[in-house]
Amino acid sequence: MVEAYVTIQTGAGTARDVVEQLRTLDNVVKASIVAGEFDIVAEVEADSERDLLGLISDDIQQFEGVGRTSTCIVLG
Repeated sequence: MVEAYVTIQTGAGTARDVVEQLRTLDNVVKASIVAGEFDIVAEVEADSERDLLGLISDDIQQFEGVGRTSTCIVLG
């Protein structure tokens, strides 16, 4: 199991819509709107690094309103 945190920048006024979409994904453990450089932090899980890549590039980055993402894989 691969665990990671994905930080997401969104377009103006889209953070709530994006976080609601994230919460519908099975691999998203938690998604929260935050203050700071990024607008959302999502805790995610995947069976492999390849599945994590698919979750981020095929799902999360395709949501309307999602701009830049950054992924931090949990090491321990």
